Amino acid sequence: MSNIIAVVSGKGGVGKTTFSINLAAALKEFGQDSIIVDVDLGNPNMALQLGIPSMPLTIQEVLSGEAKIQHSIFHHPVGLKIIPSSLSMSKAVADLSKLRKILKGLDEIVILDSPPGLNENVVSILNASDSVVIVTNPEIAAVTDASKVIKLAKDLRKDNIGIVINRVRNDAYELNSDEVELMCETPIISRISEDPNIRKSSFENIPVVFRNPYSHASIDFKYLAARLLRKEYEPPSFLSLRRVLNFRG
Repeated sequence: MSNIIAVVSGKGGVGKTTFSINLAAALKEFGQDSIIVDVDLGNPNMALQLGIPSMPLTIQEVLSGEAKIQHSIFHHPVGLKIIPSSLSMSKAVADLSKLRKILKGLDEIVILDSPPGLNENVVSILNASDSVVIVTNPEIAAVTDASKVIKLAKDLRKDNIGIVINRVRNDAYELNSDEVELMCETPIISRISEDPNIRKSSFENIPVVFRNPYSHASIDFKYLAARLLRKEYEPPSFLSLRRVLNFRG
């Protein structure tokens, strides 16, 4: 599995941060450590979503050379490792051009929770990554914007790219898998169900994978983690058929 995974999106509000947190949680369920790095410098919210208090060391201090990356890791009570971004507006601008060199000092899998869009920071994040996960919703606007980020990644010679369709309801008002793949010319690696437990888990600052391990979304996250780690995952039998039907929708 690639060491540095960029989690990007064409537009905001598709659930990218929630995805990053729960991917890390699902990887941990398979015994794989990871570190989530909040590189959305302008609008960071990973620390808020996980209930992390204000931290003296953030990714900005690492980027400026004021701190070593190992010293900036926050160990969350649920067992996740986080490198937060500063909430201070005065630190919203930082140089990400050396991000890959800095991250190579880490042994764990690194998940980069990126800002949406096509700005220079996203270019630096893509350049730092070994693989790219595009998070989108099954809606025309979100998928159209996702296709633009995919083109950018391909222009940067990234060839390990996969799409995650998030907040899948399986109703008549959303794009299906074939339509998304046709628009983006990129394979779908996972479909994450719309799940009311995610809202509850965010309120309690706990990944849904830990809070509700057999919920719709949690099962989807575990299937994805197993796929990335090239491991087998077999949920309780009563959940297996439900998940297969969801992925084919």
